Amino acid sequence: MTLVIAKKIKNKTSLSSDSRITFGSYGYIDFGIKVFSVPVKIYSPTESETNKTSLVYDKKLGLAIIGSAINAYTVKESVYEILQNLQYVPDYTNVSMKSIANLVFKVYQKTTFDLGPILRDSGMCQLILSGFCPLENKIKTYEFTVDIQISPIVPKFDEILITDETKFYGSGKEMGIEIYTEKPNFSPLYILRDVINSGEVTVGGGLQYGEFDNDNNFNIYGVEDYELNTDGSFKEYKHTLRGIEIYKNDFEREVDDFHISYSFKQPFKEEIEQKSKDYFDRLERGEIQ
Repeated sequence: MTLVIAKKIKNKTSLSSDSRITFGSYGYIDFGIKVFSVPVKIYSPTESETNKTSLVYDKKLGLAIIGSAINAYTVKESVYEILQNLQYVPDYTNVSMKSIANLVFKVYQKTTFDLGPILRDSGMCQLILSGFCPLENKIKTYEFTVDIQISPIVPKFDEILITDETKFYGSGKEMGIEIYTEKPNFSPLYILRDVINSGEVTVGGGLQYGEFDNDNNFNIYGVEDYELNTDGSFKEYKHTLRGIEIYKNDFEREVDDFHISYSFKQPFKEEIEQKSKDYFDRLERGEIQ
């Protein structure tokens, strides 16, 4: 199951999630990929004289998935190739984020209708798609949902994050909203960590995070977390990428290995510093031997 958080504040839009994917009574894994960077390329019509096209749009969108992994990954893989080979039709096609979302919706609608009768509720998924709109010169975000209370089921997509807003999706939604209501200054990664650590919902694994850079491309980041010793002293940093500690254990780099090169967010830096200060204060007061 899942907790996905989509947030817009001023000019910054981000997608965050946990890393747990469940397989019913069979168990779960804690390194499932739920936030993606999806490249999109849109070309001009082919010139009759030169047989060439011009690249008019080349950006990376953000995609987050909630619910059925089978449905979500089918949509993701289906649109991945398509979105890199688009061509607009002059006077008919708007080169816009809504047009891209509409194309993704056609795939989403088909997979939902096809998987619905086979997998029923467990075949349903939600998607969050976010990207730069050249027509409006801003980041726009859409949610893809399906109403299973109506028969036949009704897939739809709607724009979200039109103003500054934080939205929650998945089995951890209610707890996420509860934490956010109590602590509105908490970042999505803080909220996700609290929900994961609660153990009360089927949300788990590592933290996933992506946001748009200054060129309006959606980038995936690792997340720097930390671990304390039993006495409260700092033990070590944990550099996680979608649930995997990429510089430890199976992923500890050998001499002849490639280096896994990712930028990391440090959402808990101030917390680490405060806990270290508290520890040394207790040490000076003689509370720790």
